[in-house]
Parts: sequence; C-alpha cells; structure tokens
Amino acid sequence: MLIPVSTRDEFRLLGDLPMLAVDMGFSGKTASSGYAYRAAGEQQTRSENKTFAACLQTVAEQIGRAGDVLLIIEAPLSAAFDRKGNPQPRGVFESSPKPRWWSLGPGAAMSLAAMHFLKRLASQIPANRKCFLVEGYVVGANSGHDADVAEALIQSACSERRCSWQEPKGQQLVSAIDWVQPDTSGAPSPIVLIPEFE
Repeated sequence: MLIPVSTRDEFRLLGDLPMLAVDMGFSGKTASSGYAYRAAGEQQTRSENKTFAACLQTVAEQIGRAGDVLLIIEAPLSAAFDRKGNPQPRGVFESSPKPRWWSLGPGAAMSLAAMHFLKRLASQIPANRKCFLVEGYVVGANSGHDADVAEALIQSACSERRCSWQEPKGQQLVSAIDWVQPDTSGAPSPIVLIPEFE
C-alpha cells in the first residue's frame, strides 16, 4: 500500500524505517534511474544507476525483503490547478528563479514516469507492506548523476545534508496516489524534500 507523507511531523514519526530513493528516469535504453537504499539503523547508503524496469524490480524486491519503508521519488507526485482548472505551480520552489512546474517539459515527463512506476510498484509489493511516499525535488545542474541525486535525497532525509521541505499548494491539488490507487480518492499530496547542493 502506498501512503503519502504530507507533513514534516508525519515524516519525523517514520525516521526509523529503511529508506529507498529513486531519481526517476524514463529512458527505453539507458540506465537513467538513480537508485539508493539505506537499511534501518545504518549510516551507509548503497546507490547505483539502473534502467527504469530494473529500478522498479529492485525497489519492489527491497520492499518485499525490508517490510515497511520510506520511499522518496524524485518526480512530481502531485498536480496543482488554479480556480479555472489550468495548471499552476505548486509553490515558489517551482516558479522561482525560473518556471520548473510539474506540468512543463521535464516535470511533465517525470510525472508520467512516476505514475507508471508507482502503478506497477503498487501491484508488485505485498498487500501487507506499507510504502510511505515523499517527493524529492532536484533541478538544473544539480540533477546530474542519477545515483548521486538518489543518495542526496536519503542524506537530506537523514539530516546529513541541508535541505528544505515544502507542502505543495494549489487551488485544486491532486495527489499521485489518486491516480495510482483510485480507491483512495482525495488522498493528501506527498511533502516535497529539496536537497541543497554546494
């Protein structure tokens, strides 16, 4: 079961869980998805680049072995619309210093990738497993090496790297969970974790 983590307080209650992070990629040929894993109570993170399919399989298998986990996906996990129903940014983090909305260019492509990834993941993990979802947000020059991005997300979640947290906003906000698990209509949107890079 995929469960969105919508606030920092909710996240703090999950700090002892194993952590997985995926820097979403959607190539048909190259290993464009970054994967990272840190077991509960450990300080070492293992990371590598994988193809979309191999990353999905690895995440599903790891959840099967580890049990309940915290999963950070570097891709938009919510969508925001204005009062007229048009796409809008989900906060200042998407609109400044330049527009990097969930609905534009790379954001839209990664939204699509995340939908397929999570839909398939939900069908592959055991029904009794809880997978708590957080959105990662890394753009521009910082989004280089995929495995490094995935590792940075885990470091940020573990307070080893400076980061900020944003709750997505919008006059109409739609969670990815509603698309992936339609029986959960009205699910909250995952909180957004934004690592800092020097």
